[in-house]
Amino acid sequence: MVRGDKSIKNRLLSKVSSMYYDQNLNQQEIANRLHLSRPKVSRLLKQAREEGIVRISVISPSDSFMELEKALEKKFGLREALIVDADAQISEPSLKREVGSAAANYLHRTIAKGDVIGVSWGTTLQAMIDAMPAKKVDDVHVVQALGGVGPPEAKAHATDISRRLSQLLHSRLTLLPAPGIVSSTEAKKVLLSDRQVNGALDMFSEINTLCVGIGALETNPVLDHTNEELPPELYEEIINSKAVGDIALRFFDTDGKEIDSSLKDLVIGISLEEMKQVDTVVGIAGGTQKANVIRGALNGGLIDVLITDNQTVELLLSD
Repeated sequence: MVRGDKSIKNRLLSKVSSMYYDQNLNQQEIANRLHLSRPKVSRLLKQAREEGIVRISVISPSDSFMELEKALEKKFGLREALIVDADAQISEPSLKREVGSAAANYLHRTIAKGDVIGVSWGTTLQAMIDAMPAKKVDDVHVVQALGGVGPPEAKAHATDISRRLSQLLHSRLTLLPAPGIVSSTEAKKVLLSDRQVNGALDMFSEINTLCVGIGALETNPVLDHTNEELPPELYEEIINSKAVGDIALRFFDTDGKEIDSSLKDLVIGISLEEMKQVDTVVGIAGGTQKANVIRGALNGGLIDVLITDNQTVELLLSD
């Protein structure tokens, strides 16, 4: 190509690029104005990028934590990490709202036709539901993945969270009509013989997205000594074990390995083995007091997506 031809070509590349990126014309409009075919316009735009006439820069907002997210994903093999901004003075309710809002945004953008979404329990999941905008997607099914924990009127109750999410998504709903913790293995056998309970448990294998809270041992309301659902001997057994926390009442150590306690046989809900068969497990938790249990969940490969705060992530990346 002679020099003049190249100059003319570059002017055309520049003109097409300006019309597309600066004037916001679509490719067909540019083609009509310049008497070109639409495929020709597409090729010119591609060439403009390849030759450096068009350079696209992504400017991250000041509160973006893209580098931290990348580091966390790389270190623990996460599919995705989402980090919210939290200064050291943020209150616990405010932090839960921030993390819950980020979780609602994630679920809202990723939910797709045919999804079967499982949910556990907890105040951060409650915050996710509070922030979740309604969205109708065809053939979505919400499944309660853990029996009820705490008084039925509690908003953090797994039943309430499941029902509210189903209403927001206009989806089918499968509830687990059983307590999260039963008093004995005999009581569990009776409940598992119930057709509705069994039907809910059978749905666990269909779940492709599971949203779970991650509970630290020190702040878990189930382990409150005033909790009448948990016998004192089970409380002592968990407290004196190597457990750092739980997901859906499945307690595990710093390596993410399940604690073999008597409580394990009294829980009605999804198991860690079943969680590992789910396509996407979304862990939703914030606060530096949870760094140790989140690390355990990450070490054990229990979650695929983590939604948390920057202060906690700094601790996760520090060792």
